[in-house]
Amino acid sequence: MDKTTPVSSMIRANGPIKIAAWRLMMEKHQDFMTRFEHEFRTRHGLSANEFDVLINARPARSVRQRDLLRSLVISRSALSRLLGKLEDRGLVRQEADPDDQRGILVSLTEAGAELCDEAAETNAEIILAAFAGISDTEADEIFELVSKVCPGD
Repeated sequence: MDKTTPVSSMIRANGPIKIAAWRLMMEKHQDFMTRFEHEFRTRHGLSANEFDVLINARPARSVRQRDLLRSLVISRSALSRLLGKLEDRGLVRQEADPDDQRGILVSLTEAGAELCDEAAETNAEIILAAFAGISDTEADEIFELVSKVCPGD
């Protein structure tokens, strides 16, 4: 079976290179997300979004729900549903913020921290395997180049 030519390659051949580069970043992101979703689900029983919640709630102390929301690429209602599912599974706790009753603090349970650590190893494994053919110097160059990309206001 022939592989379909990625859109980024078609744009690179026929259009502005900056648009092709952006498209390539999106294609690679989708490839990573597909792999993360599969591996997190099969190895840890987590979706990629659930892992994202756990890893962003990882600090030793509780994190405010609104601060957690800023770290994620999901809506407030999606976060509420995810937190409810994770709480039902005994992976997170949600409590009213004693300093601000409107706020909710989220913290990992011991089981949540253990699962987060295991899934974080899977996360690192996937990323390091993908970057195996890239030197640290090249990775630093990629970091610097991507850092220059600014979507504007």
